[in-house]
Amino acid sequence: MNYKIIAMDFDGTLLNDQKEVTKRTKSVLTQCKDKGYIIVGVTARAFNSVKSAVSLDIFNYLILNNGTYVYDVKNKEGYCTGKIDKSEALKIANKVESFSNKIDFVSPTSYYAYKYNSPYIINIDNINDIKEDIVRMNIFLSDREDIDKVRNNLNSSYNNIHCFVMQDSNSIERWLVVNPKGVDKKTTLEKLGVKLGITLEEMIFFGDGLNDLPVMGKVGCSVAMGNALDEVKEKCNEVTLSNNEDGIAVTLQEKILKSCE
Repeated sequence: MNYKIIAMDFDGTLLNDQKEVTKRTKSVLTQCKDKGYIIVGVTARAFNSVKSAVSLDIFNYLILNNGTYVYDVKNKEGYCTGKIDKSEALKIANKVESFSNKIDFVSPTSYYAYKYNSPYIINIDNINDIKEDIVRMNIFLSDREDIDKVRNNLNSSYNNIHCFVMQDSNSIERWLVVNPKGVDKKTTLEKLGVKLGITLEEMIFFGDGLNDLPVMGKVGCSVAMGNALDEVKEKCNEVTLSNNEDGIAVTLQEKILKSCE
């Protein structure tokens, strides 16, 4: 297959457990980019969080906030692919607040901690303090046993959102994510491909967590990291080494760079 886009999740995939991109992985991605491959970061992180973690020059595009925001690195401009109406976001927060440990609202750039204090993100008590669009919510429940019940209730109560369970590969914690309906990593990656004249079959994607599931099995080559959750490994085309063993670099050297020698 003549792949054209190389896409990857961040935490647990591109980043090792120290939240770094290793020199080897950066070198391999840079070589691929120099050979004309389009490098796309696909993450649940907001823009400011991405900037603090990686050098943006690795990428051609970033798909952020679980698919709700696309950023063109070269032209330094982005656009939303969907948003949650603020009044609806507040209704959801009011509905779950009594049995949640914390609720985050997320804009294209930043995280907002709603009615709890965090030293790392913006603390708010009023949703009107958010001057940007809301593109995602995170809901951390007091009782994890209720997670499926609450997810189903939110999906049946609100027509314009999609609520799903999220878990990273390096943690047992599970929480709820609320996205605009019809927007996820796969749909936005596909739309970016259409814009660039590239099909899903011409893409490689690396992932590890539950929010990577929509992409697994939908692109030309979906690769689960060695540390990925079992659900992800079951849906992928192949499994590589872990995020601590340069799994992305190993696969790309075999599939891309070796064929270019």
